[in-house]
Amino acid sequence: MRDSGSTRALGSRVWGRKVAHLPADGVLLVCTDLQGNWRDYERMKALYAQEAAAGNRPILAFCGDLVHGPSPDLNGPGRWPSHLGTEYVDQSAALLQDFERYTREARAFSILGNHEHAHIGGPPVPKFYPDEAAVLDATLGAEAPRMHGFIREFPLLAVAPNGLVLVHGAPAGHEPDLAAYERLSYEGFRRVELFRMFAEGTLGALLWSRGASEEQAAALLRSVGLRGGAVIHGHDVVDEGVEVVDRHTLCLSTSFGLYDRRKTYARIDLSRPIRSTADLRFGVELLPLYPQAASAAA
Repeated sequence: MRDSGSTRALGSRVWGRKVAHLPADGVLLVCTDLQGNWRDYERMKALYAQEAAAGNRPILAFCGDLVHGPSPDLNGPGRWPSHLGTEYVDQSAALLQDFERYTREARAFSILGNHEHAHIGGPPVPKFYPDEAAVLDATLGAEAPRMHGFIREFPLLAVAPNGLVLVHGAPAGHEPDLAAYERLSYEGFRRVELFRMFAEGTLGALLWSRGASEEQAAALLRSVGLRGGAVIHGHDVVDEGVEVVDRHTLCLSTSFGLYDRRKTYARIDLSRPIRSTADLRFGVELLPLYPQAASAAA
């Protein structure tokens, strides 16, 4: 059953549509690619609670790929690979169920990632298992259909009046206007080969692309009614936590594949204009998820 945002704190301007429309004030906290990391998820919730206690009207935004973490065999002695960063145990099922509850009380949302898409019409994703979605669905059991309904409410991108856009993958595709985004469907991609997904129209590009030109990013910004601005995306792993790609694109890595000392989130004042990535500053908008770990490594 479609919820259409009626029971969620951010309502129908965010939930149940392809383009989430964010307000012109408040503080936006941006996190990418948890992939079942409960500790990093709780850290973002704690940051949200701090902002709320300070009266800053926060919004917590996840850029997709909340789910599908490492298989349990990798948590055995000496088995954890260094390229996955700080070791953790996948808790995708608990995280997704908690997040569904959390969005009813907190101003929080997630845009769709390619891993969520695998549950509602996208192709199987074989990172740690041949079919990640099948494994998570089996863990969810009777809750799986309800979680599928929840995921169907995730927007494809989020837009703020100050010039910020959030997507999952690199901004390599766009529709002509806002109405065209709303006509996109998440269904019908189950049999598409993974190496072809980035070329499957706007949906495939925004879920799977790992790179985009400055012109493509500018075109996406124009398509949602912005003149200038910046696109923040995840999907790719940036070892340093942030890669400023060009004037309009920034890749952010908050969780998956990083050690704690490099994990980075964004804190953005929605009343402050973002004209380009130059307005996303290290130590101001771009912050360490775990400051003590970052300081110890400096």
